Amino acid sequence: MNSTEAAPEASSTESKTAAAAKTAKATTAANSAAVAGSGRCSDFANQAAAQRAANTRDGDGDGVYCESLPCPCLKKGASKPTGTAAPSNLEVGCVKPSAVQQVGFSATKYPNIRRHFLKAVRAGWPATLVIDRRGTDERRDRLLANIATRAGYDRDEYPPAMGRGRGSEALTRGANPVGWMASVMLVPSSENRSHGSVMGIKLRRFCSGTRFSYRFY
Repeated sequence: MNSTEAAPEASSTESKTAAAAKTAKATTAANSAAVAGSGRCSDFANQAAAQRAANTRDGDGDGVYCESLPCPCLKKGASKPTGTAAPSNLEVGCVKPSAVQQVGFSATKYPNIRRHFLKAVRAGWPATLVIDRRGTDERRDRLLANIATRAGYDRDEYPPAMGRGRGSEALTRGANPVGWMASVMLVPSSENRSHGSVMGIKLRRFCSGTRFSYRFY
């Protein structure tokens, strides 16, 4: 084969190599985007919770997640939520049974959450909680203000912010408002956020004032 015949073949090979590299790059980018957007807006009870997790897709690219969810809302770069702390539409059509509602979680999927729950109850925190959506973010912010964070971990609260406060007569530790305190333990971020999302979904249909407790299976 002479030199004039080899040139087109070499050019064709280079083109194929470049195309393959471009395809691989696009695939990697798509996979990364899928990982970054692994959550769903329906996993969260309000927009502020979705903004803190930042694991859903930002449809219009403005840095604000799940804008269709009800407030309290948290905009890009903001530290304090806006809007009402207890959106009325979360209470519309809700039920308030008299019995304590058992909220089940997988002990295998949430081993650190379970460990914290058992430790907190042994330390005197109540096993039976009361839903109190009003002021949830304020209680959480006050409790966690001076608690250090660690990369890859979240600060898990027990009782959770939605299960303590003025509506939770059994929770008397702390003041202004009553019941803002809780036990805090660092747990892997993915575990903590998944647990919070599942809990929010399972309690969504219940009105404030409903009693509930954790149950691990």
